[in-house]
Amino acid sequence: MNKSSRPKHILITNIVSLNTGDAAILLGMFNILRERYGADTKFTVFDKSAKAANKYYPWAKFRQSLFGNRPKSLVGRKLQVLGYGHWVERIRYVSLCLASRLIRLKAGWLARLLLSEDDLQSVSEYVHADLVVSTGGTYLTENYGLWTNIRDYRFTLAAGARLVFFTQTLGPFTRPEFRKAFADIFNRSDAILLRDQRSKRHVLELSIPESKVTLGKDAAFVIEPDDPVSCPGRLRIAVSVRTLRFFSDSERSLADQYKSSVSEMVISAVRNHGAEVVFLSTCQGIPEYWTDDTRLADEINNALPEDVRRSVVVDRQFRQPLDIIGAYNRFDLVIATRMHAAILGLVAGTPVLGIAYEFKLEELFHQLGMDDARLSTSGMDPESSKAALKNMLNNLDYWKAEVLAVRSKCRIEAASVKDKLPDV
Repeated sequence: MNKSSRPKHILITNIVSLNTGDAAILLGMFNILRERYGADTKFTVFDKSAKAANKYYPWAKFRQSLFGNRPKSLVGRKLQVLGYGHWVERIRYVSLCLASRLIRLKAGWLARLLLSEDDLQSVSEYVHADLVVSTGGTYLTENYGLWTNIRDYRFTLAAGARLVFFTQTLGPFTRPEFRKAFADIFNRSDAILLRDQRSKRHVLELSIPESKVTLGKDAAFVIEPDDPVSCPGRLRIAVSVRTLRFFSDSERSLADQYKSSVSEMVISAVRNHGAEVVFLSTCQGIPEYWTDDTRLADEINNALPEDVRRSVVVDRQFRQPLDIIGAYNRFDLVIATRMHAAILGLVAGTPVLGIAYEFKLEELFHQLGMDDARLSTSGMDPESSKAALKNMLNNLDYWKAEVLAVRSKCRIEAASVKDKLPDV
């Protein structure tokens, strides 16, 4: 079988699938990439928690990420404890690159002297892949640390693979070492797909040709929802919260203001609008993941007045992306801090009041002409938050019509990036 007729093999990297928002992106990417490269396209997804991801998402094939893992050797673990873990990663990077070169030179038998059987299989997949796609989402930001990603990209290019960045929000890159690294990586990639103008500006600031950059909507927008369900009766509001661990100031005032504002919205929803409130987010029900949004939901709920708590539920169930869409479809409003709680709420056709903790949600709602349906953690307070909620609830029919209109547009724009993907 020649290269043009055989099924394509695509690797998806840098994903954290235990965040169901990332799993929604992955599902959308599968749809777009199959549309571009054929229904028989094969995928391997490299995840830092591959074992758990295989457990929760049987519809995808996961392998352990090559970088960012706990050292396996006793010496490596001791070096990490002593603060020299970066040297373990550097040595691993060199070994993997050398092994990839040996495989490309048809000397894979020598590579067996450097790597475990599992690592050798992973390196071989990179070398023989038709395309490596760094997943969509938000992870290339200095808030999270970038060296693990940089080593993965440099290894990808050293393995001779073609590299694409799927639709995402990224930057800014302020540190000289990151600017230098990403200027080289982006210039050597085939395409950079972005969700917003601000991210595009962050890329162009690195002197990357504008022809490499394409704007589109988040891949999760292409997911096809089930038919809407009519649920007459009491007003129902879903609330997605998240820790601001990576975004709060040293005095925690931002996090405290955020929690008090959400609390006041819940109290107002119950007392002033007769609503039932359910805390239901995209990061919950997976003990293997580093965070669970129900912890913060419990903290907020436990501090509510007793009469309000009787109308509040903390949902703890893990759901697949389609199931989250189905759940949000049964609400009249979604108050969403998580970006993909907002997106999956929109996909469900439900009005969304967004709470932006990063510029990505601000950009999304601005693009959709929904600035009046958005708050920001940097400026929200209890009174303005209650006013925003009241405005949404007093105009639900208007926002329902708006959401249905933008959902169709977003689906088209999300799928359109397939035309900018390289031939392989």
